[in-house]
Amino acid sequence: MTFTTPTGRLRHALLATVLACAVALVGGFGATAGHAADPGAARTADPGPTVVGGTQAAQGEFPWIVRLSMGCGGALYTPTLILTAAHCVSGTGANTSITVTQGVVDLQDPARVTRTSDYVLQAPGYNGTGKDWALIRMSQPINGVPLLKLATDQSLHNGSFQLIGWGAASEGGSQQRYLLKATAPYITDTQCKSAGGSYANLVVDEEICAGDWTNGGVDTCQGDSGGPMTKRDAANEWIQIGIVSWGEGCARPGKPGVYTEVQHFATDICTNAATIGGCQTPPSGISVTNPGAQTSTVGSAVTPVGHTASGGTAPYAWSATGLPAGLSISSSTGQITGTPTTAGTSTVTVTATDSSSPAKSGSASYSWTVNPPTVPGCSGTNGTDFTINDNATVDSPIAISDCPGNAGAGATVEVHIVHTYIGDLLVQLVAPDGSLYTLHNRAGGSADDINQTYTVNLSSEVANGTWNLRVNDNANADTGRIDTWTLNLGGGTPAGCTGTNATDVAIPDNSTVNSTIALTGCTGNASATSTAEVHILHTYIGDLVVTLVAPDGSTYVLHNRAGGSADNINQTYTVNLSTEVRNGTWTLRVQDAATADTGTIDTWTLTL
Repeated sequence: MTFTTPTGRLRHALLATVLACAVALVGGFGATAGHAADPGAARTADPGPTVVGGTQAAQGEFPWIVRLSMGCGGALYTPTLILTAAHCVSGTGANTSITVTQGVVDLQDPARVTRTSDYVLQAPGYNGTGKDWALIRMSQPINGVPLLKLATDQSLHNGSFQLIGWGAASEGGSQQRYLLKATAPYITDTQCKSAGGSYANLVVDEEICAGDWTNGGVDTCQGDSGGPMTKRDAANEWIQIGIVSWGEGCARPGKPGVYTEVQHFATDICTNAATIGGCQTPPSGISVTNPGAQTSTVGSAVTPVGHTASGGTAPYAWSATGLPAGLSISSSTGQITGTPTTAGTSTVTVTATDSSSPAKSGSASYSWTVNPPTVPGCSGTNGTDFTINDNATVDSPIAISDCPGNAGAGATVEVHIVHTYIGDLLVQLVAPDGSLYTLHNRAGGSADDINQTYTVNLSSEVANGTWNLRVNDNANADTGRIDTWTLNLGGGTPAGCTGTNATDVAIPDNSTVNSTIALTGCTGNASATSTAEVHILHTYIGDLVVTLVAPDGSTYVLHNRAGGSADNINQTYTVNLSTEVRNGTWTLRVQDAATADTGTIDTWTLTL
């Protein structure tokens, strides 16, 4: 991490006195207290972090991890090559000054394996920003030890990661004798950049963040630089996701650890490793392109989403899991097409399997959000410019008047704001009843402009009325304007999605009768707040079981022999039908379960 504060650091360099203590602790394995990378214009080398909030690792738990004598970590890339951070070394060329320690948790354990370096290769073009990787070649291999394979795609960029190292266990603390481990959650690039300071300049294609954003307490720290951030894959094999790089302080809330994104450099690392000893075989042998997060709308055909694969033996067979309903993937081309039928968000994993024997495979994972259909009258746009002055609040209204019922749980707000420092801004959606929904809360630091679509659960809000986009500028020196915004409430009832059957149907004793409504003009699924308005004439409603039957035969009991000797049912029932396709024949089924009383289905109305 950068030296923006006394405790900020790249996770390599320690103060000379602390390093000296660490060297003495492990028996002085050729450490060089001042061995640090050229810091570049913005970042200062610092033999890095230890695992904060960790516990002691078990002997043999991470056989591929190594300790480097300049106060960094690393991992076995091949039997002769160590992968570490670029800021841990001082350039490319012959180097016999680094001692590698492997095979032990306790650095004083006499069973430790040591090797001496003979060559260092720093990432070509490294200047202190991004590209924070390097290879160290040992004069003799370490054989018979599992290697740590590199990620070649972003499919494991989720959940939590394993942090490992001998670095400090607290900010400003000394490096450790025993190997520590901890887990830290993935943090998106957008959230990481919102931490401000050096984080605003995160190199999003080359760096990945992890840590407990809210509470802090878990992180790498000084002395962990160059060590691996890992995760097990579907085959339960450890895969290296990142290389400990930098951060501000150690384990501070809102200041996560930043790691070199290994998958981005896997090919470069392989190419360069081949020049000094050999490349590691990729984990799967197949690399699949990742198209990134996808967004579509119920009832609207998607623009085909393509994928390509490299490695292995073509042709490839394609498959996918997690696809939204209505979409499919071509097994021969890897192209996803179709028309979504159900709103929601899912994780799609696309896999390519090659033609070799045994077959190799690779995959890519990304999110896919399907928004509810746009309902006529339930959306609107305000394209009038509204000036945002310093320390001022401005509202931009949209009036909705033809949208029956409540808004939807997947309502969207598309916002375009021109402003030179979006970290000043609080952006909220104001419902007609005054309820506030925060969309953006002073994130983004010095970044310019907001161009984003937010999904908001507005199912508790009546759709009709005047909605406002409220923007509050909370600081001096930067101004802007609301350029345009669009509100899609995703609620209401599309034309053709309601029907009534007013034909009388007699209900004899001890019999079951049906009354039907056929719907053909709808799209997608019914809503979670569908209604069935029922009017039945009967002299003893305690005899009756009233059931709504969906087109696929699913049943929803509305009334089950309640009410005793009371006469007639005149009631509107709210039913969650969100799993049911709207179009088809719906049935109101009435069973008379006792003798002596009869009646009639008078009329009923279904609104989906």
